Amino acid sequence: MKRHPFILLLLLVAMVTKNSAQTTIETFSNTDGMIIEAWFFKPLTEDYKFTIFSLNDAVIDYDTEVTEFVSYTVLGYDAWKGFGPVLGGRVFDGRASALAGIQWNKAGEGFLITTNITTEVRDAPLYEWYLLAQYRFPLNQKLGFFGQFQNSTNFDGDGHLFSFQRLRVGLSVKTFQFGLGLTTYQFGNDGDFEADPGIFVRLEF
Repeated sequence: MKRHPFILLLLLVAMVTKNSAQTTIETFSNTDGMIIEAWFFKPLTEDYKFTIFSLNDAVIDYDTEVTEFVSYTVLGYDAWKGFGPVLGGRVFDGRASALAGIQWNKAGEGFLITTNITTEVRDAPLYEWYLLAQYRFPLNQKLGFFGQFQNSTNFDGDGHLFSFQRLRVGLSVKTFQFGLGLTTYQFGNDGDFEADPGIFVRLEF
């Protein structure tokens, strides 16, 4: 499936809302391809009892000109100290599924952690453990440190299917962040490994 990266970026922008607690659009590039990512984490109530997290990815391979698209959204309820149930949906590789699971969220000055374990609500479901951790602090009046880590581990009844990790470390200037990144992948029960270093640029609303 061929797509122009700029068109994909416009589609991802349309999926996020400006009044979110944190809304982010990021591009990660290297010599092999590009990842365009848009996500938001938003409290739906002032006490953070209800939250929504949405992640939308376009992964572009320069050699094959193939683009893989993932859209993932879960609504969570804080039943006790950040722990609670989640319900949502995911579209992945042409497979649309409802999701159910459990989550834990924690947010404070300069950090955000959200993690959940979900299962597809269908026959022969896929399962996922997802984690997003972010940390930042000021370096001076204009610059700040920015660090972020994501993990997605996917498996079914036969074992591990694939996992990926995304590490981003760089600087923050107002609503822009930029720096070095590393995306790693593992495939199958044998854990075949792939690592893709690159650079990232992101914008927060």
